[in-house]
Amino acid sequence: MNRSGWRKPTPGLCKANRLAEDGEQLSISKNRAMLAVRRVAPIVGLKPGDLMVLDTLVVFTKPCDWEEGARRIVWPSNEYLVENTGCSKSAVKRHLRRLVEAGLIAYKDSSNGKRWGRRDEWGRITEAYGFDLSPLAARAEEFEALYASVRAERGLVKDLKRRITVLRRTVLAILESDYAGGTDSFWQGLRHRYHALLEVLRGSKPDSQALSEICNAFEVLKTEAEEALMGMETEGHRETWPSDCKEEKNDEELNPTVIVSGPHIRTTNDLQSVRSNSIEHAAERAASTERLLHERGVEPDFTFGGKAVVGREPGGAKRAAAAGDLTINSIMLACPAFADMAHGIGGHVRDGAEFIAVAGKIRPIIGISTDAWSAAQVSMSREEAAMAIALITDKYSDGVVTSPGGYLRGLAQKAQHGELHLVRSVFGRLNARHAGTSRWAAECMS
Repeated sequence: MNRSGWRKPTPGLCKANRLAEDGEQLSISKNRAMLAVRRVAPIVGLKPGDLMVLDTLVVFTKPCDWEEGARRIVWPSNEYLVENTGCSKSAVKRHLRRLVEAGLIAYKDSSNGKRWGRRDEWGRITEAYGFDLSPLAARAEEFEALYASVRAERGLVKDLKRRITVLRRTVLAILESDYAGGTDSFWQGLRHRYHALLEVLRGSKPDSQALSEICNAFEVLKTEAEEALMGMETEGHRETWPSDCKEEKNDEELNPTVIVSGPHIRTTNDLQSVRSNSIEHAAERAASTERLLHERGVEPDFTFGGKAVVGREPGGAKRAAAAGDLTINSIMLACPAFADMAHGIGGHVRDGAEFIAVAGKIRPIIGISTDAWSAAQVSMSREEAAMAIALITDKYSDGVVTSPGGYLRGLAQKAQHGELHLVRSVFGRLNARHAGTSRWAAECMS
């Protein structure tokens, strides 16, 4: 059988010829067509060299070639394409063939296989043979729809990743809390499922379907952990404070001659978390506490950080700030949200050890990891780390701090460089509260 001398047909070549007929009936700008194909080039399997050759062919056209009823035919020589793309002749032929098989251009062959063309006085093509770009015009809308779906998928994946991060941190905070018993079979099961989900998350494909399944699994895990925590909340707290101890503490608090080393804030039997409504009234309770101290004339002594600190006199906040002294009472008055949560968890805070212990219990409730807490205690002293927790708790309840863990790490870095001034921050907040209370009292008396 003799060879025809003609180009061997393929399914891709036949598809390109059909698309060229459809594209002839469309009117679209070449800039829009090229933008559409560039956005989805990796998705449809185009390489950078393919795009370079296609862009060179498009530049060869004129605006009138992209009007309805026109065929976008160009006839550059192989030498022209080699010179303008920097590719070898064989590479140019390979890229042209890939563009045809991808359905972006079609061959328009003359009888002798030569490329040539003519235009009239208005620049319109009257007769031409070479490469037909009409398939590109026919597929522009298809590429635009494909890009829109890709963008929607990317947005959904991003939202799911954010949701998974929130759920993962919430579950981890509960599992790291003191209430999630290390030997309890239920909590051990939750930990096992949590780590299993992390492994699935690391090995999953970044598509919305896989991430949606993982997000739902984390949601179920979070719900179970929170329900278990709320179920043991009241019972665990009642075991901490027997009734006779509570009566003895209340007797001491009502006796103005007894020196106590805890903030005189009303105690409660209900464990309170950072989400408690009582935080909204923390500042008001702290102000009432301070007025009660002045009315009774009780100025208790405290021991903080291993140093004995003398009791303060009326107006002593400014004197203590100047002298560099700091009491647990000052911290509690400066940080009413922390003081309110401390009462809900451990009752009165009587010394530095109890202060550090209650800060360690509040830490996971506001979302600070064990790693950040340990790093802070290394960079600062344990007392300073607890003081930082108190300040962060108040700022977090006020909405000033959105990432307590990151804020604590920042304070730890400042401590390493000698730029941390927690005492100054405590007295600054305390003086601001004093000023606010004084203005309120003056307005009430006027």
